Amino acid sequence: MADADLRVVESVERCKAILDAVGLEALARLRSTIEAGELARFADLGRPRPAGWIDADHLTAMEVSTATGLGAHEVSSRLDLATARTPGAAALRGRLQRGAVTLYRACTIQAAIAALPSECGPRIVDSALRPKDGAPPSPSLFRQRLTRACLAADREAAERRRAARRRRGAYAQIDHEGLGVLTVVNDADKIIAAMERADAVARAARAQGDPRDLDSLRADVITDILMFGWPEPVGADVSPSGSTAAGEGVCRSASEWFTRMGRRPAATVTLVIPFTTAVGLTDAPCEVPGHGWVTAEHARRIMLNDGSTWRRLAVDADSGAAAHLETHAYRPTPAMRAHVEAVDGTCLAPGCTVPAARCDLDHDIPWPHGPTEVTNLTSKHRPHHNLHTNGHWLVRRDGDRVRWRTKAGRVYDTYPKDWLDGVRDTSLAPPSRDQSTGRRATDLEPPPF
Repeated sequence: MADADLRVVESVERCKAILDAVGLEALARLRSTIEAGELARFADLGRPRPAGWIDADHLTAMEVSTATGLGAHEVSSRLDLATARTPGAAALRGRLQRGAVTLYRACTIQAAIAALPSECGPRIVDSALRPKDGAPPSPSLFRQRLTRACLAADREAAERRRAARRRRGAYAQIDHEGLGVLTVVNDADKIIAAMERADAVARAARAQGDPRDLDSLRADVITDILMFGWPEPVGADVSPSGSTAAGEGVCRSASEWFTRMGRRPAATVTLVIPFTTAVGLTDAPCEVPGHGWVTAEHARRIMLNDGSTWRRLAVDADSGAAAHLETHAYRPTPAMRAHVEAVDGTCLAPGCTVPAARCDLDHDIPWPHGPTEVTNLTSKHRPHHNLHTNGHWLVRRDGDRVRWRTKAGRVYDTYPKDWLDGVRDTSLAPPSRDQSTGRRATDLEPPPF
């Protein structure tokens, strides 16, 4: 019985791989169709491509990402596997068609071999996927084999490492439990040195009697240094290896520094929740725009930190949309930008959640044909702004609705952010929008695009 169930699991995995191969073929055809349409449109324009023009690969990735909810990076990796004309990519697609490799592993290998000489591909594929003891390689063995095979074949490692450094950056995300994740991508030696120094300070504080565990201490060291600066040493400093030049000096410094740095950071808080939650009468969750949701208790603690300031955002009690303000300025002013950002909340492209504050202010009806006023301006993330500006996707504004038509002919309706979504009393909520069209249930059928 157990063997029969195991065979079912194995069969399902093989079928998934075969279906993924079918999906890759469709993805390649979709890209070809989009590219042909773009080339025809480019020929009709009779002029050089403008800045911001988006190529067929990116258009295809954005099309599929919008339709399926898959991340653009994941779609791009599948597209690369589907369209690469190299022996390695062909070998991977063949294995998928036979159900002999998962889509994840196939995309991982393709990403690793893309920058290598094409003739190395099949050998690396065979090396990474070679069975061990009659079974597929484990995840760790797969990674080890792939890394080893790529290093052996890589004749341009130095150049690729220089290119990889362009991926450096820092990113933050908070979760619903009031915690956050700070991701820093930088040179390996810098990351190692930073972690070793944070560990040295954490261990010094621990030795001085701090009751927190080392993981918590290291996390507090890193965030407090970023907020308040490096601790002033008392008679010694901490070397990258954790050693000190004057024993007790660094312990005393670390202990005093943690005591001094124990205060909470000040914050600027946009109230996007019912006032009753802010004052403690209700406990609806609160949104930190651009990052996520926190509990009511955590939000109130942030709001009451020393030095925090409050900024009130008035919203419509029924629709949850930011209240409309009037302005008579001809060109976008800071006041107009602030108003549009408050109304939109995020990029108004379908499926995009980039905060409006990090978006461009775009004319829905292009200027000078369309006026520069808040009723003709919406927040669009730069890639989506370029989609509109260069005519890749068509945009039409109708009241608070923005209708998008993609290269594949899909139509999506987007609306300003509902700032009360998730905290509104559902028993008093207005008619909901149709999930497939974005229209409210009471809306009339809109005219054709």
